[in-house]
Amino acid sequence: MSKVDEQYATTVATWVYQLHAAGVVAQDDSISKACGAVWASKEASEGEAAALRLVEAVRTALGSGSLDGAAQGWFPDRVSESMGEGERDERTTRMRRHQFNSGLPWLAQVVERGSDGAVAPHWLLVERVTDQVSVMDPNPWDDVDEDRCLPLGDFQVLWELTGCSAVAVK
Repeated sequence: MSKVDEQYATTVATWVYQLHAAGVVAQDDSISKACGAVWASKEASEGEAAALRLVEAVRTALGSGSLDGAAQGWFPDRVSESMGEGERDERTTRMRRHQFNSGLPWLAQVVERGSDGAVAPHWLLVERVTDQVSVMDPNPWDDVDEDRCLPLGDFQVLWELTGCSAVAVK
């Protein structure tokens, strides 16, 4: 992705914040400080302003580079590059093992139809994998509830259309 659009930056920022809340702190000062400000906020307006700073810090850090490269810089020696490797059964086992071992959310790129009708790749924030894949709201700071579940097989097909691109930390 050459242009870091709003949805992409917000999804990645939400993932980074979820990791921060779980004790996995980014090694980028602007991002870790923004996560800390979200965490410390006492009022909705303060939290929203901090969240917007976090999204901007993530957008800047992503620049025109890859998410994999940015994640390697933020979480050195913790990025798992194998989530999407192998056959479906192997990926399913790896996703469930990741969930059981770390409990941390991860990002998967899938192909879906957007609100404008165009079919394109985008990133989902994966929270839980059973016979369903629970996808977190990419922007918990707005008033739109976007949590959803996809049947595991459907998720796998949508994920396979992008070559099973994924970013997770261990």
